[in-house]
Amino acid sequence: MQIPPNTLPVPKQFRVLFVLMALPLLVQLGAPELQAREVEAREVEGIAAIVNDEVISLYDVDQRVELYFVSSGIVRSRETVERLREQALRELVDEKLQLQEARRVDIFIEQEEIDREIDRLSDNFKTSQDSITDFLKTQGIKERTLTSQIEADLAWKQFIQRSFGGRVRVGDDEIEEQYLKVLRAIEQPRFLVGEILLNADSLTDQQRVARISQEIVTQLRSGVDFAAVARQFSVSPSATRGGRLGWVTLDQLDPALGNVLQQMEPGQISTPIPTNAGYYILLLQNREEGRSANRLKNQFDVLTIAFADDANTEDITGFIKGFKTCKAAVKTAESLDATSSRSGLKALSELPGPMRNAIANLEAGQVSSAQTTSDGTNVHIVCDRKDDLGVQVSRRDIGDNIFSQRLSMNARRHLRDLRRDAVVEYR
Repeated sequence: MQIPPNTLPVPKQFRVLFVLMALPLLVQLGAPELQAREVEAREVEGIAAIVNDEVISLYDVDQRVELYFVSSGIVRSRETVERLREQALRELVDEKLQLQEARRVDIFIEQEEIDREIDRLSDNFKTSQDSITDFLKTQGIKERTLTSQIEADLAWKQFIQRSFGGRVRVGDDEIEEQYLKVLRAIEQPRFLVGEILLNADSLTDQQRVARISQEIVTQLRSGVDFAAVARQFSVSPSATRGGRLGWVTLDQLDPALGNVLQQMEPGQISTPIPTNAGYYILLLQNREEGRSANRLKNQFDVLTIAFADDANTEDITGFIKGFKTCKAAVKTAESLDATSSRSGLKALSELPGPMRNAIANLEAGQVSSAQTTSDGTNVHIVCDRKDDLGVQVSRRDIGDNIFSQRLSMNARRHLRDLRRDAVVEYR
């Protein structure tokens, strides 16, 4: 099976860039000049960690923390700074390990690749790389703080594709099983969900992540943007979409998540939910009951020919029998002193009652019987029709989703192995 595009889970793939220019700052960070002096002082203070002989400085940690604040909108407090410093150090250690592993198999990211990615993603927000650089500078953050994150993401993505992409297999029977499950679930309630996933690999980490999760929930409930936080902190593949999981049914979710969702109202944010994958924070955006194809959502483009009250009945009958095309019908109507009007594609539910009843069962190219009105006689012609097909299920999308999940699992396992085997000295 070929590697589907854009399915590789990248732990922090350009999340900061997605929000730096798109979000208003939700907090005032203080005078940039003062911050700059503080972080520059930290630059010469010393070392935060050594990862297989490569150094992470205290300055690197502080810069990453500042990037968290300006990109997520989380409110600054002494406790939050300390917790985010732990998060930043862990992330920087992981990035060192990812870059080291990529270099081991001769994967190196050129500056041109980083610039290309920044340009591509900045285009989505109608901004430029220079604007991003200027914005970071005003906040006392060096551009390298962002580009080093992107470099590690690109290198890790290439490494995972090369190392595991060819090993992941998704069988047709698996896809068919999931396809049938989704079809059965169409009649079930659906939930439009956003997710943030924070994971941990040891008991100590679980306790730390539990604390951070609760802090994030508090911030989200106070108005911090969910998508911005998801892009910066979530380790789920949905992080690059702002945590948007899309419409899901209970069958598609961990039972622990499903149980919580059923108790939530649209707009609510859950408390942290512990699962085997880590701690989830859910945003329920909307819910709807199960649905199948709805005939009232079928769309019709209707041409209506209106004959005057004194029109000859034989002319109307001859018009109906002689119909060929909508374009020709308009000219014929003019020759019979009848008027014409066309609706354009509209849902059946949007059409007037008499017209709706006359054309509901007609296909494109068919003509209704003559409809008597107070002003004369109407004839309705269906020039085009597009039926509502209900929820559409794609076997290809299902296969890509299974592939993505398995690749994500391989990436997490390999990173966990790298952490276990690394020599990491914290100062």
